[in-house]
This record gives sequence, C-alpha cells and structure tokens, in this order.
Amino acid sequence: MDPVIIVGAGPVGLALSLALAAQGVPSVVLDEGSGKEESRPARSVVLRADMAAMVERLGCTTLRDEGVRWIGWRGMRRRQEVRRLTLDLGLGGTEEWSEDPDAPASPAAPLHIPQHALARGLRDAIARQKLIRLVTESRLDTIEQDRDGVVAHTRGPAGTWWRGSHLVGCDGARSTVRKLLGIRFPGRTAVERHAVAALRTELPWPGEALLHRQPSWRGAAEEITARPLPDGVWRIDWLLPPRGDLVTPDALVARIRETLAGWCDGVTPPYELIDTGVHTLHHRLARRWRVDRVLLAGDAAHLLGAVGTQALDEGLRDVDNLAWKLAHVWHQGGDGSERLLDSYQSERRTAVATRLRAADQSLPVLRGGGGLGPILPGGARGLVALLTARHG
Repeated sequence: MDPVIIVGAGPVGLALSLALAAQGVPSVVLDEGSGKEESRPARSVVLRADMAAMVERLGCTTLRDEGVRWIGWRGMRRRQEVRRLTLDLGLGGTEEWSEDPDAPASPAAPLHIPQHALARGLRDAIARQKLIRLVTESRLDTIEQDRDGVVAHTRGPAGTWWRGSHLVGCDGARSTVRKLLGIRFPGRTAVERHAVAALRTELPWPGEALLHRQPSWRGAAEEITARPLPDGVWRIDWLLPPRGDLVTPDALVARIRETLAGWCDGVTPPYELIDTGVHTLHHRLARRWRVDRVLLAGDAAHLLGAVGTQALDEGLRDVDNLAWKLAHVWHQGGDGSERLLDSYQSERRTAVATRLRAADQSLPVLRGGGGLGPILPGGARGLVALLTARHG
C-alpha cells in the first residue's frame, strides 16, 4: 500500500511521521528546506507534560539535555508578588497564595525548549526509522485525488510525482496544501506583538518562570515574561503596543538593561545577548481540516498563541489524535474509515476553537485594565492567576 505523504518538516510533520511509523505506517515527508535547523534560541516552545512525554516516546532524545522543566511560576504586579506556583517536575505541585493556602495542586511542570533543538531531535529519531523517507528541497505545487489515493507533484532538484494513500498538510501558516484545497482561513491578524530576546544572565529566581504585569520602572512594557532555558539562558518577552514603532536594536538593548535592573535591585547584571526577534501572534482557524484523503494539522489548520496558549503544543495534540486514526484506516480500511477521519476534524477543531474563543474573550479584560473587580476574584491576584494558568 502507498505511504502517507506529509507536507512540511517542522516539528508537527516530523512528529506525525514518527507516530505513524510507531504503528507500522510508512510515510514520505516533503521538506521544502535543506533539512538543516537554524539555531534560534529566541524561538522556543512550551510543551505541557503529556505532549513532552509523547515526543519522548517517539524517540526524541533532546528534551532532557536541551529543554528545561520549570520548578515554579511567579506572578508579579508592579512591585508585589501576587502568585507563586511550585511545580514538581511532572508530579503535580502546590500553589502558594497569600489568601488561599489550600489551593489545589498545580499542573505538571511544562517543558521549555528551543524549537530548533526539538526539530533536530525529531530528525535524529527519523534517521533511525526505516519506514520514513525525508525528502529535502521539495516544494509542493499540485495535489490530485482519486478514490484510491493522492498524487502530489513537487518542484526542486529532484522534482517528481508522489503517490500516497493520504496526504497531511503540516506546512505552516502559509500552507500550500490549504491553498490548493481552497480552504478559507479566517481570523484575526496581529492579535499581539512581542519583542523577544534570548540572553545568558543570572536572575533572582533560578529555574522559575516569571510573569510580570505593570512593572514599576518608568517606560516598562505592560507585561513581561521570563522563561529559563538550559545553561543559564533566559527567553524574555515584552508585550508591545498593537500599533507601535519598529523595535530597533538600540531600543531592545535599552529594554533589556532596564528590565534586568528592575529585577536586580536597580543594577544591571552582566549578560550575553544571544538572539533577538519580534513575535507576532495571529488567531486563525481553517474552515475545514479534511477534504477526502487530504487533511491539515498544526499551523496549517490553526494559529493561536495569545494569553499563553501554546501553538506547537496544540499541533502535537493534532498528531496525537490523527496518527492512530490514520494508521487504523491505512491498515484496516472498512466502512467506518470516513467517520473515523471525520472525527479528527470534529474533535480537534472544536478543541482549538474553544481555546481561541476563550483567548479572544479574555483579551479585552486582560489588556484593557478595567472592570476586573466583578470578573476576577481577588482583583490583581485573579488577573495574574488567569494569565499564569494559560502561560503554563
């Protein structure tokens, strides 16, 4: 039987190929790029404990060496700590509230890892698999379907036709697969913008992540997050105004120095700036995730990320839902195949739509700064509670 064609070699496409191989299904992964991962520490991802465990089961060995599980989350507003979450590295945790010492156990600690390290680990796992063929410099330009399978054509040095049982578009926000299918991708553009820096320094809370709302120093961003990475590296995000000026290198260095000084008793500690960027978040949801034998997953199907939702984590949940269903159809076929594949769209699209709706409803409250008293118990504490719950 023909293999499954996977378009896109980001973490979602790579993970899907490994999940299918684990169930005896061959695949061809069409990679538009060269197969080499650019090192970008400022482009990191947060995986909840269950998705991190799934990636490890797929054979990715970089999580332990190049990722960090936070030991805690701190929430601050101006100069005051208003929430602290103590995490037990996957075993659950305790939550310390000045007004609620008996709060329930926190979720398991999330994993924070540079995206290039995660992708490299998945590629290394693929290199040990006989059922996966990874083809670089292959750009999709045509999809044709019939009752027995899918044919895809790629351009590149080895441009050719590929025959598969099914095709899954994991090719990102500008998905060629989605466009070839004519699927609409409505939503909101530039929901949030963040300036991002990865730097090596010492901060007062080693191993803990921080969400700081309305910092007390002059000219500070409305919201700043700091998340630890291995080897003393931190990723710091500054929430930017919706229609602000471009973030120049000088302006970003000034933000870094002011922020570090604000957190370190007015003195900027030594630091090494490793990587920078500006991260723009969009909220979009594809109208359909399946057209006959072609399906969408990851950023090709949805874009989210505001208020702490994690886009890649959701893409891996697509993989977890789709892989076993596609494997069952590939091996067994039968009358229930259509309903089984339809259930992928109905279950995952509903779950992502719920997260998008919740984020969109929360944003006016969280960013508007008004009317919080009757909405969130505990005032500022309730605000930071909602933000940290989503970020973690």
